[in-house]
Amino acid sequence: MTKSSTTNKALTLLLAATLVLPFFNTSQASAAASSAPINSTYTSYFNQKYDNLVDDKNVFKTTTYHELDYLLDSEGTYVFLFGGAWSKDTQSVVGYINEVAQAKGIKAVYNFDTRLDGQDPATDIADSANNPISRRYVDLVNKYLTNLSTQIEGSESVTYSNDVTSGKAPNLVTKTLTGTAQKIQTPYLFVYNKNNKNGSANAPIISSVEGIDALLTNGVVDQAKVDAYKAKVSAAFDAVPANLKAGLQADQNNNNYIASSYNEFAGETIFGEADKDIVLDPVTYDELNGVLKSEGNYVFLFGCSWCPNTRAVAKYVNEYAKKYNITKVYNWDTKLDGGIGGTPDVPAGTDSSNFLQIRATGAPFSDRYVDLVNTYLTNIETLYAKASNNVSYKDANGVDHVANKLQVPYFFIYNKDHKDAQGKPAPILDHVELMYTWKDIQPDYELNGKKGVNYNNYIEALDRAFSELQGAADQAAPTGLTGKAPKSDTSKDGQISGTSTALEYKRAEDKAYAPVTGTSLTGLTQGTYYVRVAAKTGFKPSPSTIIDLNLEQPAAPTGLGTAAATTSLSLDGKITGTTAQLEYKLSGTTKYTAAKATETTGLSTGKYQVRYAAKYGYNPSPATDVVISYTKSAFVDVPESAWHDQAINYLAANKIAGGTDETHFSPNDKLTRGQFITLLLKAYGIAPEENAKDNFADAGNTYYTPYLAAAKRLNIAGGVGDNQFAPNQSISREELFTLLHRSLGVLNKLPKGNGTATLSSFTDADQIAGFAQEAFKSLVEGGILTGDNAKLNPQNLSTRAEAAQVLYNLLK
Repeated sequence: MTKSSTTNKALTLLLAATLVLPFFNTSQASAAASSAPINSTYTSYFNQKYDNLVDDKNVFKTTTYHELDYLLDSEGTYVFLFGGAWSKDTQSVVGYINEVAQAKGIKAVYNFDTRLDGQDPATDIADSANNPISRRYVDLVNKYLTNLSTQIEGSESVTYSNDVTSGKAPNLVTKTLTGTAQKIQTPYLFVYNKNNKNGSANAPIISSVEGIDALLTNGVVDQAKVDAYKAKVSAAFDAVPANLKAGLQADQNNNNYIASSYNEFAGETIFGEADKDIVLDPVTYDELNGVLKSEGNYVFLFGCSWCPNTRAVAKYVNEYAKKYNITKVYNWDTKLDGGIGGTPDVPAGTDSSNFLQIRATGAPFSDRYVDLVNTYLTNIETLYAKASNNVSYKDANGVDHVANKLQVPYFFIYNKDHKDAQGKPAPILDHVELMYTWKDIQPDYELNGKKGVNYNNYIEALDRAFSELQGAADQAAPTGLTGKAPKSDTSKDGQISGTSTALEYKRAEDKAYAPVTGTSLTGLTQGTYYVRVAAKTGFKPSPSTIIDLNLEQPAAPTGLGTAAATTSLSLDGKITGTTAQLEYKLSGTTKYTAAKATETTGLSTGKYQVRYAAKYGYNPSPATDVVISYTKSAFVDVPESAWHDQAINYLAANKIAGGTDETHFSPNDKLTRGQFITLLLKAYGIAPEENAKDNFADAGNTYYTPYLAAAKRLNIAGGVGDNQFAPNQSISREELFTLLHRSLGVLNKLPKGNGTATLSSFTDADQIAGFAQEAFKSLVEGGILTGDNAKLNPQNLSTRAEAAQVLYNLLK
């Protein structure tokens, strides 16, 4: 929101008036000087937009949808004006409202425009024609303005109908949500306190004035009519009970809204008492355009409290802005409703936090984002490559318009008249686009043996960006520094040599730099130190040189073991005896991966190096070598060169399949129906049913008997008729795949149709029996059944090797 009373007081970036120096664009090899003064002023949004508002110390403040929602749910008494500069009626009375409000000592009137871009009727949430975004108006009125019907006379309403889909495929559920609320005629001025009552009934709207009476007589302003309107406004203010008036005369700032909204979304304290006074100032889309058109130097932060990455940095942007005497950082959200659908009090599954996100191709108002970037931010640089990840829209003539897609938080320094060394427009002087979370940006956050890396990256980037506003030149990072670690983790005899008094330093987890007083730093404890050239007149602080004063970890890890992989290609080997303090890598690779407690699984065969990972103040330990082999088959009739070697080894190693004797698997033997049921249930961990009362009549009393009972109970196997299963009969391929398909259906493990073949791809598809058609179709399209020489051979008898390969394909 904009506090208009400061508009002639260097509204934006108030820096020392003596610093009239050129700007430098850090994205350029060199930069051209800007003729703009350091102390920039932005003509008040209201003075700029409302011709009849001549008071530059007016009471109006722009209000975003998210801020409006927050205020309506907050303690206190507030005055709101619904209406925009596009409305002739609002234009005609805004000066009179300001005059009366000031006479009554009211400090703030919060102006909310239901046209979220401040201009286009298509963005008006108070218009049913704009369904489903009209939901934002309807929900807000029904949630907060519960006595609106007693305040306005019109019968017109605003409605919405919104389809909401929840759940996961294939169990998606779509609900149609509807709502209706009375439509406010703008301008609508009202005084609000959520706790106000009329008797025992809630009456949050204390008083209001809707619309205007005609203020002209014969085309001339009629003073009597003006006085009558001002009397209505005065009466509305006077209607506030004495016990609710206190907040109306209080000076307003962003402390409550910014701090509370960020803390609420985070579920923890981002902004505390020490962070006030907060200089982040939320702006509407229309006000943002106004600032970007204005002469001068401005600081922006794109992003809002819904975004965890913005929550991570907002505190530090506020802190460093104040450090550089910046009185305002314009905070704009690419979601025109502030991501209100993601707030904690909106029921899950009934709304979308991206409902009005304009920073996305295909979004309803993506043209607003694209046009803003292409019009004003012409030298924007983003982490996303414009060619592959952008925002675009097609205009009425079918022409594509494309803009860089920035990530939030996106912090930047702006001057619309700035040019680079080649004389090209370069309005963005510097920017910071780093993605962190609140947890990992803390100064003491440790990752890979380092503390405060993300924190230091961000604050140094802010330091350099804000220094642009002082016209400061870059300095190179210090060189020639050497570190000597202390003798122990308790001693203070570490040292950094090669320093000078032009430098400053700090430990990684500290916030403030201290000056260097000589040619060396002594008395240092173990840890990581940042050393940089200090800022001086006309120059920024340099990037830091990082010096580690680390101790060595005493020994390589011991007590490690391995468990073999089932095949030379499978990923089921293990390193046992590991802890979370260890890390490992496959020999010949460079990157270590964090180990897990007790054992580290999912590994291929090979030689591994395992070591204690670096931790703060310590280097990694020496490594211990371990070797993961694989279980070679004991079957003499399954050579490594066989097409079924991997499958049979895998099933044997996992005790799914055994041999026909100790040294033979007999891969080419025909498979019986009883053998396959046993294999199938073992493969999927289905327990056999011993001593089952219900089984097939020919189940007998042998190894497959309990498996047949389990298969019958689960409806996996239906038999061949007359309660017979024929377990010793050889199984055909179509019988095998039918049983397999039925089992996968019962287990909810049917493959998804991601294969490239269909039944028509095979020349013998017409030979598939009717009972097996569904199974073959599913397994072919799922990529499990691939056939041989364009044939499926459905009538052929299955071999033990073929069955092993099918199960392996499913399980691996």
